[in-house]
Amino acid sequence: MVQFENQYRQIKVKIVYYGPALGGKTTCLQHVHRVTDPQRRSRLYSLNTASDRTLFFDLLSLNLGRIRGYRLAIQLYTVPGQVQYNATRRAVLAGADGVVFVADSQRDQHEANLQSFANLKENLEANGIDPMGQPLVLQYNKRDLANLIPIDELESDLNVAGLPSFPTVAITGDGVMEAFAAITENTLVSLADRLGIDTTGHAIERLKQQTRTALEPFVTASAPPVAADDIKITTPEHPPDETGPLPQETLVREAVRANLAMTDLSSQLELASRQLERKARVTRAIIEFGRLIAHQRDPADVLRLLVKTAVSRLEVQAASVMIVPAAGQLREAVVHGIEHDPLLASVVETTTAAGAVVTAGEPVLIASDLEGKTAGSVQMAVEKAGFASAVAVPLLAQDRLLGLLAVYRGHDRPSLDENDLELASILGATAAMGYSNALAFRQLEDSNIGLESTVDQRTQELKTTLDEVRRLNDELGRLDAIKNGLISRVAAQLNPPVSSLVTAAGALESLRGAAPEKTARFLDIIRKQADALAEVMENVGQAALLVTDPGVAKRHDAPLAEILRRAVAPVRDLAKQLEVEIKVLSPGNLETIACDAAAISTALRAVIKNAVEHNRPGGEVRIEVHRVLRGSEPWIEFKISDTGKGIPEADLDRVFDAFWQGAPGVRGENRGIGLGLMIAKQVVQRHGGRISVARRSPEGTMVSMALPQ
Repeated sequence: MVQFENQYRQIKVKIVYYGPALGGKTTCLQHVHRVTDPQRRSRLYSLNTASDRTLFFDLLSLNLGRIRGYRLAIQLYTVPGQVQYNATRRAVLAGADGVVFVADSQRDQHEANLQSFANLKENLEANGIDPMGQPLVLQYNKRDLANLIPIDELESDLNVAGLPSFPTVAITGDGVMEAFAAITENTLVSLADRLGIDTTGHAIERLKQQTRTALEPFVTASAPPVAADDIKITTPEHPPDETGPLPQETLVREAVRANLAMTDLSSQLELASRQLERKARVTRAIIEFGRLIAHQRDPADVLRLLVKTAVSRLEVQAASVMIVPAAGQLREAVVHGIEHDPLLASVVETTTAAGAVVTAGEPVLIASDLEGKTAGSVQMAVEKAGFASAVAVPLLAQDRLLGLLAVYRGHDRPSLDENDLELASILGATAAMGYSNALAFRQLEDSNIGLESTVDQRTQELKTTLDEVRRLNDELGRLDAIKNGLISRVAAQLNPPVSSLVTAAGALESLRGAAPEKTARFLDIIRKQADALAEVMENVGQAALLVTDPGVAKRHDAPLAEILRRAVAPVRDLAKQLEVEIKVLSPGNLETIACDAAAISTALRAVIKNAVEHNRPGGEVRIEVHRVLRGSEPWIEFKISDTGKGIPEADLDRVFDAFWQGAPGVRGENRGIGLGLMIAKQVVQRHGGRISVARRSPEGTMVSMALPQ
């Protein structure tokens, strides 16, 4: 009976090895286990009886393909051959999807073969399984001994239906994997409709080909030596009899069922343990990658490090990063293992395959399943380039598209899966943040260089006018003071989170392999301090506005809703954390306003953030947009009000000074670097507008920003 395990995203198919006692069933199963799992990633379990044993293991190492996101896995069982263990055989046979009958080729076992084959049919029928419809493969084992039954006679006695049959020598492995490949293929084909596979000829042939490809390396492989810990012995334990004796067959049947359930659970625990180990390795890789990214100041170095890490951690043959330059079209920035990126080279209608992924805006796993379903043009581009699967991840920072990461894996390795997609997404998100920060630092450096160049030029031009020289010197001193103050405050705010990140990463390294709950606190520290770093970077980016051209803003009609969204969205998480509600009220028929949209969004965000940080728990920040007339001229007015403790009257004249933050907020701490209102004032003045700050009654502060239209 096919088992669907949603937790591990896999489908298990059960195959049972059946036959007379001591015919070689156990040896066959041990050979299959050693050949297909040389690293011993799955354990072979044994339920012992007096002179025989029932073996069980999950064959999870084969890449049999995927069906609608689920991977196919095989469970293999043997049954005891002695007559007295019929109840055990019947219990193990329950739910079987395929059977391998292992006959003993020795002449003195002729009658035992016939009795066991008849017993197989009886137990199939007892379990509600049609013997005529059950996939069945015959093995004529022990063909290396003397006094053998001829193959023709075995075929006449056991194979009147013309089933697939194989002469085998289990102790050497001769023919064992061929028989296993045949039963696997026949079983999967017979279960196609229950597995959700289209039963047309094309889909069935695709399923057969995938099975043959997966098993081909093992058919001629030799088995490694048996390890001492390969087999785990599981002995049945019966509770004390409190209600009187039960029939022996009932006792045996229930004991077998209990022990099979226990071994199945143990197998699942081993799978969970391997997944947990993988999660730990991935977490360490992400921490190391984040540490390296945090030290990069060159945007190109960030992209090169992303490609190098993706190739190494995802074990792929090729990768690339495409970026979105000022022109707005994706172009290759870094490539590895390929001359050109397939997604960028493939053009469908009016866009590239890469453009289709970017338009979707979500990470995508590109891999066909056994039904032949693909991701359309994107899948065709990957297959045309000679790859079997790929992952594409848009690089986003604060909802802004920076580029696209794409990785590719060939046909010689298992297809990329959801775990790979998750890791690639995290690497992409981390790199996007580092790339954005590196760009911000580069822009700040360019702004400083531009400022110094401007000052030098003006000084040379106006050196003959003493008053003008003094004015320029005063302006230079003011800007230099702002720059020095900014550098000092940024350094002071960077030091604690960086130190905490390094300490937490070291602690996590020392806790390698520890339980998740022991590492959760340090992961929380890393997450919080990363948020603190992001906030510092945002403040640095805002500070760049202080050294831009102080001339008139370049205005255009911009969507009001988009301006408000860009101003409010980055602050919502902080508001939720501080238990402050944000309300936005604007005229329903006001769609656009004339302004520099990016600058106005930055100014609004700075004011809204101040209002949130200086509010009280349970408080409210209200953003209102009004049309107003000043004389006969139309204006737009933004009113941002809060319910905090307000600014003292004596301090209202200082609110626009650089780095002035006033008294600590309601929670006893100041956030940011004290440039928000100063930036907002400069933006409004460049628009020819007006900004003011006033106390509200009975509590709170009101900031008004008015722009001429």
